[in-house]
Amino acid sequence: MGAVIALILFVGKSNGRELQMDEPKLLDRETIERAFRLMGQYLLDRKALGEIAIYGGSAILFQFDWRKASRDVDARVTSERSHGLVIDAAANAATQLGLPRSWLSENVAMYARRGEGEADRISLGLYPSPERFGLRVTAAKPSYILAMKLKALERATIDDRDYEDAINLGIECGVSSVDELREVFRQFFPDEDLPPRAALRLEELASDIRAKLS
Repeated sequence: MGAVIALILFVGKSNGRELQMDEPKLLDRETIERAFRLMGQYLLDRKALGEIAIYGGSAILFQFDWRKASRDVDARVTSERSHGLVIDAAANAATQLGLPRSWLSENVAMYARRGEGEADRISLGLYPSPERFGLRVTAAKPSYILAMKLKALERATIDDRDYEDAINLGIECGVSSVDELREVFRQFFPDEDLPPRAALRLEELASDIRAKLS
């Protein structure tokens, strides 16, 4: 019995950490676009038009080569009248591609800005094709993503992905000082203050941006 317990403990851990057996695979651009095409066809078959805006890692990887994958697609359904059908289309894509049902996550709402409009986003594409489409996808602009990433620095993650993304986005946006970072945040969240834990990291962030530029 002792040997069996030891074996279970060994299999359940690797290099001192517990394995997450159901941890979802990362989504690359090709996989996400396949899912978008399936969603678009699903909506087209039902004579519906859906629109989503994407944020975070997925919005980054569609705009820059340095981000290769994302755990999920942070999104908001911007076509309110077809919200239910869009969510059904995402569930259908998940089934066909073997993705977790949570691959399209609407949890991003807490980091989005009030009064967000078309000017805050860029057009990514029409799916399944520009000629025949049922889904329109837009993405947050780099400076808007940076502002959201600054806000997200209040949370702690294992890989500190928000911080690493903020470094690269700062470079892409030409921002390398604390004052410039604060100005980007104010541009999109004029009525909010940076969370205290996030504000404490700005000096370090600006320094790391400059170091990567040099």
